[in-house]
Amino acid sequence: MKLLDALADLRRKDPAAPALRDGREALDRDALAARIDGRAEELSKTAPEIVPLDASDPTGAAIDFFAARAVGRTAVAHARAIPHALREEREARLRGLLPPLSDETVFYSSGSVGAGKAVPLSEDRLLFAAFAFPERTGIGAADRVAVGVSVGQIFGFLRGVLNALLVGAETLFYSPRRDPIGEAAALGATFLLLSAEQVRLAAASNAPARLRGVLSGGAPMADAFADAIESRRHVPVRLGYGLTESTGLGTRQHLDRPRRAGSAGLPAPGVGIDAVAPDGTALGPRETGEIRMSGPAIFRGYADPREPAPFDETGRLRTGDLGFRDEEGELHVRGRAASSIVSRGRILCAEELEKVVLEQPGVSDVAAVPIGDAFGLLLVGGDASERFLESMRESLSRRLPAFARPRRLRRVEAIPRAPSGKVDRVAALRCFESP
Repeated sequence: MKLLDALADLRRKDPAAPALRDGREALDRDALAARIDGRAEELSKTAPEIVPLDASDPTGAAIDFFAARAVGRTAVAHARAIPHALREEREARLRGLLPPLSDETVFYSSGSVGAGKAVPLSEDRLLFAAFAFPERTGIGAADRVAVGVSVGQIFGFLRGVLNALLVGAETLFYSPRRDPIGEAAALGATFLLLSAEQVRLAAASNAPARLRGVLSGGAPMADAFADAIESRRHVPVRLGYGLTESTGLGTRQHLDRPRRAGSAGLPAPGVGIDAVAPDGTALGPRETGEIRMSGPAIFRGYADPREPAPFDETGRLRTGDLGFRDEEGELHVRGRAASSIVSRGRILCAEELEKVVLEQPGVSDVAAVPIGDAFGLLLVGGDASERFLESMRESLSRRLPAFARPRRLRRVEAIPRAPSGKVDRVAALRCFESP
């Protein structure tokens, strides 16, 4: 089966069923197919080397993706906040690396301000990932899925476009503002895709909402925000883990079992996930090591042959993330090996430190930043007085062991973040360097 075949099957069953909706237009399955056919005809005449998918127009990006598949053209996804000059640079590089006629769609892993790593994902991998999660972990045919994340990144595209459309759900594109959950509920959504930052924003409201659930991905998230949404707003929040290189596939918490603190859920069917020692030996439950992945959703390799292959000797994807499997088989992600912090001779995970700090009263966002042989914390929240920072030092001294306490604290209005929602640690370090 091809992606277009799956879409055509749904159209034959119910051509008038809602398919895509945003603030400007609503398309049923018949209208969506007509738009795809028309765009495919344009592409066949102009024969572009690469079809760009512009996430600032998510409906247009979805149509262009399927049209590119119809004419066998390579496509490349661009996140909403990517500058035009960077888009042109990326496309120019790809023209020399990939053939224009292929079944590949390129997404970018990291590199929000630079060239990044071009990750080609073939149709068979996208198709497998779109159907990999059983219904108990998320979206079903009766759902209306509000997509608040960028479809230029794999989580938003896979779950918000491919998974939603191909299981027969309706996709609603919107731009969350003050209350992502309330705004989605007002659109009639039953399911919601949010970034970790948007979940934090949604936790600030107490208004209940009638949603089947919120799915979050793309960056670590403090359990305290999910707890607040579930207890006060009565909306289940489920987290997951996946990489661009794994077609967004990995683990996901199930709706039919309680969310467990610190867990990213169970592996998707067909996905192998191990925590391994540096020599590649598989580790036992709760033993931390590098997370490695295998299965039919793993990509073949980066577009640029100069990028080192991220596979071990057995063919598993080396994720660069640290974590462990627990006794129930669920994955716990501790953080990026590359962003680990060495403090007083101990190795700490920046993401774990940030989760602890977010539990402190008055803190709404945080970033841990390596500074020499120690680290500092950027804090959002409180007031501009020195008293706020003093109270944070006192609180953390009670909560953290001596080796895990920050050397410096600085209050900022906002944490520097990449378009994916992840902390931009290079920009965060500059906050400590500026006066």
